[in-house]
Amino acid sequence: MKKGSIFRKLIASYIVFAMTAVVIVIGVSLASVILAVESSNNMEFPGLAVDDSGNIQDPASVQQLGGWVEELDENYRVCEVYGEKQTDTVQYTPEFLLEWTDQRTGNDAFYLYWQKKENGYYLIYYPVDMYSVTYTFNASSLVFMAPDIGRWAGMVMLVLLLADIVLVSLYISRIIHRPLRNLISGMKRVEQGEECVELSMQTEREFVEIQRAFNRMTEKLQEQRAENERMSQNRQRMLLELSHDIRTPIATIKSSAFALQEGMVSNENLNQYYRTIVLKADRVNQMAEDLFTMLKMESADYCIEFQKIDIAELARRVCAEYYEEITEAGFDFVIDIPEKAVCINGDEKLMVRVIGNLLTNAKKYNQTGKQIQAGMRDGRSHVCLWVKDDGLPVGAELRDIMFAAFVRGESTRSTKGGTGLGLAIAKAVVEKHGGELSYQEEDGNRFEMRIPKVFY
Repeated sequence: MKKGSIFRKLIASYIVFAMTAVVIVIGVSLASVILAVESSNNMEFPGLAVDDSGNIQDPASVQQLGGWVEELDENYRVCEVYGEKQTDTVQYTPEFLLEWTDQRTGNDAFYLYWQKKENGYYLIYYPVDMYSVTYTFNASSLVFMAPDIGRWAGMVMLVLLLADIVLVSLYISRIIHRPLRNLISGMKRVEQGEECVELSMQTEREFVEIQRAFNRMTEKLQEQRAENERMSQNRQRMLLELSHDIRTPIATIKSSAFALQEGMVSNENLNQYYRTIVLKADRVNQMAEDLFTMLKMESADYCIEFQKIDIAELARRVCAEYYEEITEAGFDFVIDIPEKAVCINGDEKLMVRVIGNLLTNAKKYNQTGKQIQAGMRDGRSHVCLWVKDDGLPVGAELRDIMFAAFVRGESTRSTKGGTGLGLAIAKAVVEKHGGELSYQEEDGNRFEMRIPKVFY
């Protein structure tokens, strides 16, 4: 199941991480500035320097600006004035001080500040027209003025940034690490020989495509295992069939040779025994040749030496060679092959073998019909050559395996003299030429091979 693109999610996570980091830095910086400003407002500034005894050291700096300093006792009563006092107040209240600190006094002519001293206070008056307040932001100075705030801001910023990194890392791990872990687990299961391994997980589009490719790969591996098993079984069956088929003619050859050696054969039967030996030897030789050809066709390393051949002329020549043999067997042999040249890329000897096997198969197994046909159709990109007989159709139980090695016809068709490799060799050769060999039930049996043409 698809959940979107992992690329987009990575970009989105990076943007979220960056924006969160910016917000953290700006937020913590603003908070530290506000706290530092508040802390600086609470500092004794603008104030007076006092000695260890609490006495002011330089009131003249205030007097030079047109202001003055009033010294209050613990009851907020003026006990001494430094400079020229321009108000009549001699007794203050705590409420007055709290109300007018850092603000203009009632006559709007002076700024009033106070500074704590031992057993009392100092009141500092500055003329409005001689004094202005300017705030200049300097992060380093704020940290210097409020080191505790700077350390706190740095710790908070570090913790929040680490939290941002951890959360984004966990998110990326969730969308990347888990699918990868599942894929690696599936690969290890396949490596250990487990069959039918299929991954199913809800993840991002890219991993879904990898998952589908992995599942297709395991399906292909399973099919390949099944095909290898089938081929192994076919080879075992081929060897068993071959050993069985060879045993009979060899036994006949051996017994005939023994009879001749011991003089047990009369003169009038000598030729018959010699002929039997030759026929059985030819049969063993044919089996060996068919098996060798079949093994070559099944080998992935075997390469056909292609050359341009006129398949129409080649088919007419093979049909002419088999004409007498087929007519002597009692069949009408109808040939419908065009006179014009039809060229393919192929091996001439192998194509002769294919056409000959199809004609031999039609003659051998047509026990109820009277006619065999050979024809060709010239298509736009392929040439189709077929061999047809009017005998009983191949049984349904054999149609799926009729092109396998050592498969012979059912009981209604003759089984004498064949190796069971003819159709298997024909199909393998045609496929090596990039074509296909098929069977259709068409008023009998029709075997058709379809091979690509060449146009040069």
